[in-house]
Amino acid sequence: MTSTSSTDSTPTITAATIRELEPVLLGYARKRISNEELARDLVQETWLAAMVSLPRFAGRSSLRTWVISILRRKIVDQYRRSRPQVAFIEEAHGEVEGVDVVAHMDDMAAMTVLARELHTLHGRERDAVTLVDVEGVDRDDAATELGVTRNHLRVLLHRGRAQLRGALEAADYARAA
Repeated sequence: MTSTSSTDSTPTITAATIRELEPVLLGYARKRISNEELARDLVQETWLAAMVSLPRFAGRSSLRTWVISILRRKIVDQYRRSRPQVAFIEEAHGEVEGVDVVAHMDDMAAMTVLARELHTLHGRERDAVTLVDVEGVDRDDAATELGVTRNHLRVLLHRGRAQLRGALEAADYARAA
């Protein structure tokens, strides 16, 4: 998949590597982006970023996993750029451009609780919840990236989500089931 240059041990991305991984990257992007053209653009940006960053590739994961993680960050960045911004108008106390401001503020407060509590989760639980629930990574890919079985990933997700749910309940943002 990669070759090594004769002058150092830095891997290179060859045409064969691109042919092999391109369908994987496109499939990953298509699952997360509904616009085919945008998905293809993000894959191209991923290849460019990978080629520029290749000297910093430490080899702690496979090249495939590394390139997919670059694509994942590109997709997250795209969502951040395209997220609608809601202006808060104090006099409105209700609907602003079709958005219930009070409900939106409650959602933001709940997200603040979740963001704070996410950092208190144990490392593996935090990684599992972040990969699956925040970044939307497929469970099989998340299990592979974490180096655990799919069943162990399920346990990590259950524990992490239970702790987050407890924090929301304690802050009155969710009802006990």
